[in-house]
Amino acid sequence: MSKELSTFVYDALSAGKSRSDIAEVLIASGWAKSEVTHALGEWAEVDFSPPVPRPHAAASARDFFVYALTFGVLIFGAINLVILGFHIIDFLFEDSARGYRSSGTRWAIAALIVAAPLYFWLAVRDRRAVDRDAGQRRSLMRRWLTYVTLLIAAVAFLGDAIAVIYALLQGDLTGQFLLKAAVVAAVAGGVFAYYLSDIRKDEDA
Repeated sequence: MSKELSTFVYDALSAGKSRSDIAEVLIASGWAKSEVTHALGEWAEVDFSPPVPRPHAAASARDFFVYALTFGVLIFGAINLVILGFHIIDFLFEDSARGYRSSGTRWAIAALIVAAPLYFWLAVRDRRAVDRDAGQRRSLMRRWLTYVTLLIAAVAFLGDAIAVIYALLQGDLTGQFLLKAAVVAAVAGGVFAYYLSDIRKDEDA
C-alpha cells in the first residue's frame, strides 16, 4: 500500500472525517476502490483519536518450523492413507495382473502409525495456542501454509475427477478404479473441507 495513501487516511481520520467521505474523495482522485478499502481497513472502526491501527499478521522462524512440520506431516499422512486404501482395494479385488504386494501395505501402515499421532498432537497444540492467544490466528506462516494445503487438496480432487472422466471416455472405468478414485476424493475432500472451515473460523473470530 502507498505510504502517501496510508498517511492521508490517518490524517483524515485524525481530523474527524467520516470513512465514507474519505473513500469518496480518494476514489474521485483516482485511487482504486480496492486500494481505498484496504487503506481504511488498516484502522479499527472505534471512536477514538488518534486512529487505532488493526493488528497485522506476524511471521517468525519458529512459526515456520511448527506449521511447516504440521502441514508436511498432514500431507505425508494423507498420501500414505491413499496408498493404504489402494493396497486394500487391490487385495479385495485380487489383482492378478500385478500381484498384491504386502510390503507396500506394511510401509503405509508404519507411516500412518508415526504420522497420525504426530499430526493430531501438533493440531491440538495449535488449537490450544490459538484459543489462548488470538494473535496466533494472524500468524503469516499459518495462513500461507493453510492456503497451500487447500491448493494441494483442490488439485488432487480435480485431478481425481479428470482421471475418472478420462477412464469413462476410454471405456476403462471399472469398480476397482472407482473405489480408488473414491479414496482419493474422500481424503482430498476431507482435508479441503477441514481447513476451509478452519479459515472461516479465523475470519469470523
